[in-house]
Amino acid sequence: MSVPFFSDFTKRTKDYFKKDKYALGQVVEITNKCSDNIKLKTKINSTGDNVKTKFVATLKRENGREIEVTEDLRKGLSVKIKIPKFYRGIDIESDHSNNDVEVTAKYKPAKDAKNSFYSTKLTGYYAPNKDGSRVCKTKAEFAVGDDQLNLSVGGDITIEDKSKNDSPLQQMEAKVKTYTLGFLYTPTKDSQYSVIYTPDPQSNGMEYSFTCFKKMSDKCSLAAKADGKVDTKLTGFPPVITIAGGWTLGANYLQGFVNSRKEYGFAYK
Repeated sequence: MSVPFFSDFTKRTKDYFKKDKYALGQVVEITNKCSDNIKLKTKINSTGDNVKTKFVATLKRENGREIEVTEDLRKGLSVKIKIPKFYRGIDIESDHSNNDVEVTAKYKPAKDAKNSFYSTKLTGYYAPNKDGSRVCKTKAEFAVGDDQLNLSVGGDITIEDKSKNDSPLQQMEAKVKTYTLGFLYTPTKDSQYSVIYTPDPQSNGMEYSFTCFKKMSDKCSLAAKADGKVDTKLTGFPPVITIAGGWTLGANYLQGFVNSRKEYGFAYK
């Protein structure tokens, strides 16, 4: 089997629960495919008096290589480079901007390989001057799976070193910023269940996020999510339950959600 990266455990359900997907009239996205290799996209997000505008140009090359140039009117210019199969099964992605740089290395053995029971990803981030501080951060994630049980287990850990630029030079003091654990169960290709655990510093407990997905037919898919937390005294807090779905209507697509906070939304394209 091919084990997904830990960050992709909830990939099939993420779009159903993104609030900006349902911001009707607030988010405008225009995409134009100039050729087989060039795609242009403009995204305008308006909330009250706050308007965010972003222009993206993507150039695709042979062997899946890709260069993406983004001009954000608030954050400035950034360039993302993707190089699949940089060395054997290792994929490289780098994101460069005026203020920081981030480099990610991914490794996933081929499906027919003997060691195809795991996947791993390592990300390095460096910002020389972020709010007056130098930030150096590393995030490592790992996942293993069993094709007989259709079960994958994974986690990640983030280590950060941060210091003020105007303070005296001192040795590196790397600290664990956060970590995450999770499980993914895929009984069929059309359904999946996942649960992600994250530490909660305020209650010194754990936050959990349970999601499930089911493809009902070629035109309909349903997803559900429950977010909650448990503290060290095993005190349970009422979870926020969300149910969402997507339906293909001819050449168009309708998506909607409703949750236990009496929030709801619809999107149509």
